[in-house]
Amino acid sequence: MIGEKKPKTEGKETVTEASGDPSRKETGATTDGGAAIWADKGNKFVESSMYAEAVQCYDKALEINPKSVVLHNNRGLALARTGRIGDAIESYERALEIKPGDPEVLYNKGIALAQMGKTAEALACYNKLLEANPNDANAWCSKGDVLFESIKYEEALKAYDMAIQLNPKDETAWNNRGLTLVKFNRYDDAIESYDKALEINPRIEKIWSNKGLAIAKMNEKKEKIDLQKIAGTLPKEEKTTPQVKPGPGEPAEREKATESSYIKALMEKTRPVFEKPADISPVSIPPPQPDNSRKEEELPPKPDSPQAPAAVQVNEPDENMVKGNSLFLEGKYEEALECFTKSLEKDQKNKTAWNNKGLALAKLGRVYESIGCYEKALEIAPKDHVVLNNKGTAFYKKGRASEAIQCFQTSLGLNPGNKTAIRGIELCNEYLEKTSKKTGAAPS
Repeated sequence: MIGEKKPKTEGKETVTEASGDPSRKETGATTDGGAAIWADKGNKFVESSMYAEAVQCYDKALEINPKSVVLHNNRGLALARTGRIGDAIESYERALEIKPGDPEVLYNKGIALAQMGKTAEALACYNKLLEANPNDANAWCSKGDVLFESIKYEEALKAYDMAIQLNPKDETAWNNRGLTLVKFNRYDDAIESYDKALEINPRIEKIWSNKGLAIAKMNEKKEKIDLQKIAGTLPKEEKTTPQVKPGPGEPAEREKATESSYIKALMEKTRPVFEKPADISPVSIPPPQPDNSRKEEELPPKPDSPQAPAAVQVNEPDENMVKGNSLFLEGKYEEALECFTKSLEKDQKNKTAWNNKGLALAKLGRVYESIGCYEKALEIAPKDHVVLNNKGTAFYKKGRASEAIQCFQTSLGLNPGNKTAIRGIELCNEYLEKTSKKTGAAPS
């Protein structure tokens, strides 16, 4: 989605049991080393993104020490990263029964509730946090995120302003403030917010693309105003060409800026914008297709050695990338594919080009080839949750749900507020259950 918001969704973790960390005293903590051993195992599994195994360890630890706030909190975080949001909330609630008002647990519960669309309950968590500590910048930012998703933009803007006042070095709050200002067509102010975010962290591609879109929309608005002024000065003709109204089946005008104004915006010399105008990550996953649907396709071979991580190029935008993204959004996938391929001829380390080439191939039905592109992108940026989502979707389309779910779980571990990954895990689990019922085997 163009201009997608980057909410602050990382849960607050406590990775040590009370018996091993004297700084964290909790109700019902014991000196039993058995609980601490299981807790440490769980923490190591979390660090390795093996969240299901971590949950099992925390369960063992809780059998020994059921009154541990830390264990219930960490169990909730691990559950959330496997897509079991409802179970995660139950863990947080157990922790809050032991220690009502615990700020870390309340924060994590608010995130989980927001992921489930329970915005009123999520806001209640953040309001409770802010009653106890009005200077909690993270709580203000997260409250702003929930208000933004609830289309309460004025309140969201106030929340982001408070977050920035308390922590002016938070690029997330600046970015989200910019997105909120765009909703009011305050493009100049939005661009200033994005600039502030980029001063703090210039390596976040999403902020560059958000800024690029704001510039494009601002230029498009100015062009429309200029055309209206010109039209008002022209003499009226006696005969006019009749207007052609769109039919009932035709789509409404797109909200995004036109290609020409977008490219102009990207080519502005005042402050260049990163070439990627959007994460075109899937928001819904179609049903899986059997592997025999395209027998002629083969998975491209992996490169001989992994490539080093690519730095974000902010000097000059890649015109092929800009054009390719515009063509992709118009549904011209063959032409978009050509553009992404040309971009890669210039720079084999452009992980965005590999990702977008994969998306174009997937749209053309060449799913196995798309997986090869995603793997190339992940060799450059192994922690890119968007590419992991796209790779998971490709596996799912080919009926390889076990491999798909691994991608989605890794993605969710990197970005716990990732709705695409959560939905992907749910669909994969449903597919595996249906498959196991047909074959009589246990789901893998």
